[in-house]
Amino acid sequence: MFKNILNTRLAVVISFVLQFLFISSIVRLIFYVWSFSSLDFSIVRFLRMIFTGLFFDIGVISFFSFLYLLYLLLFPNKWVGNIFDRIVTYTFYIITTLILTFSFFAEFTFWEEFQNRFNFIAVDYLIYTYEVVQNINQSYPIPLLLLIIFSLVFLQYYMLRKLKVFKNTFSSKRIKKQRTFLMLGLLIPVFFGFIINNNNAEWSKNRYENEISKAGIYSFFAAFRNNELSYTDFYKTQDLDYSFKSLKEKLKIKNDTLFSKEKYNISRTIKSYKTAIKPNIIFICLESFNADFLQHFGNKEDITPNLDTLLKQSVFFENIYATGTRTVRGMEAIILSVPPSPGRSIVKRKKNMNLMNIGNIFKEKGYSRTFFLWW
Repeated sequence: MFKNILNTRLAVVISFVLQFLFISSIVRLIFYVWSFSSLDFSIVRFLRMIFTGLFFDIGVISFFSFLYLLYLLLFPNKWVGNIFDRIVTYTFYIITTLILTFSFFAEFTFWEEFQNRFNFIAVDYLIYTYEVVQNINQSYPIPLLLLIIFSLVFLQYYMLRKLKVFKNTFSSKRIKKQRTFLMLGLLIPVFFGFIINNNNAEWSKNRYENEISKAGIYSFFAAFRNNELSYTDFYKTQDLDYSFKSLKEKLKIKNDTLFSKEKYNISRTIKSYKTAIKPNIIFICLESFNADFLQHFGNKEDITPNLDTLLKQSVFFENIYATGTRTVRGMEAIILSVPPSPGRSIVKRKKNMNLMNIGNIFKEKGYSRTFFLWW
């Protein structure tokens, strides 16, 4: 039966799909053995993990095969095997196999660091390509890894060539039954794109089983679309009751009055014992501005003379540290007084309007607010 499949017009695409499913299953088993001490082992759970993973692998490979399946469905039989047909087929196979093989290697390095399939951290890596490449180049022998990746791609191609897969694809005509198969294949990515969510793979209370059940590339694009990261998985936390109890004790000062008896509410009234002053305020927010640029911190180049002058006439805080490594993280910290949110920043999230911010405080105090943007 397998030989019959490889003797058809669909030989390349079917072999490509089977290759991916086989290699992805091997990767999944390696992750399983790698994380065995953290898993809740049972035969039933193991089989569920394998078949859930296979399900999502089918989704991944359906997206990668979509354009070629459409090509096979529409390309006229009379032109099968011509130079154009060969260019399209070889290009499809080599490029997609290269991408998938590279992603398998990337998954190992990502799992080593985070014990996780690709998530929003991986999306960040893609955005900050230069820094990531420099870090990887310091940690891994990049030329050797690239040589191995290209060698594996050639090995996969060579195996199919020995099985005469390409020859059969270029010498066989498409038949009616294959048209039905191709149309069904085109519906699979539609099903995964509109109905299946990456969270559907999270069937277990064990995080490792959930992650191994997922497919790396599917998880990557889900993270790219959702822009979210699990707070409890990647941030240190402590008991909420203890946190609020401790916080309320620290807020007990002479001019503070907690007026809510709710367990998780720290709303309070602050009374001033001095006459309020109302100075003119200019709020300056700079992009990529490092403290080392200022004379106060030892800079001798005199590149910020105006700010150096303002510093001597202002209230100056020496021990303020950024809550994140990007402009948007600094903006949400300055304007909203919040720590960085997991995944995408509040500035770029939906429904981020009308949040309590420093502008509201100025308005309550009777200030007239004006915003200037200089680019």
